[in-house]
Amino acid sequence: MGYVLPAMILILSTFIGGAIYELNFNTESKGLNIDIDLLIALGFLIISLFISNLMNKKYYSDIRNNEKIAETKIIQKKIFQKDYEAGSGTLCIGQEMNEFTRYDLIIDNIKYRIDKELFDICSDGGEVLFFYAPKSKYLLGIEKK
Repeated sequence: MGYVLPAMILILSTFIGGAIYELNFNTESKGLNIDIDLLIALGFLIISLFISNLMNKKYYSDIRNNEKIAETKIIQKKIFQKDYEAGSGTLCIGQEMNEFTRYDLIIDNIKYRIDKELFDICSDGGEVLFFYAPKSKYLLGIEKK
């Protein structure tokens, strides 16, 4: 979102700002005033870059510092179940949805999807390490303790 939202702001505001200028303030010439339109686009580009930097500042800091926080948590329950791939089936021709096995750990009443290898070595009541980025608190990974 730190790139998508500023890009949408840039595109929409440049188009709307240029249209407002051309329709309301450009009474001198018959055509488009490209110089002013480029200045409007440049202004909104600077604003969009500033918004993107504000939104991604914590992530940039975490990448730059290359640190992580390890936190030990206890597994409440292990769950594996059959699930279906979204959008894989078509009812009109009778194609069934693609089936796969989903592996989850419940920790602090939150369900975390994990891979089969980690699921096999963990047990109920066992301990796992959660790795977080220090500034953004982004979950980087889960490992067996």
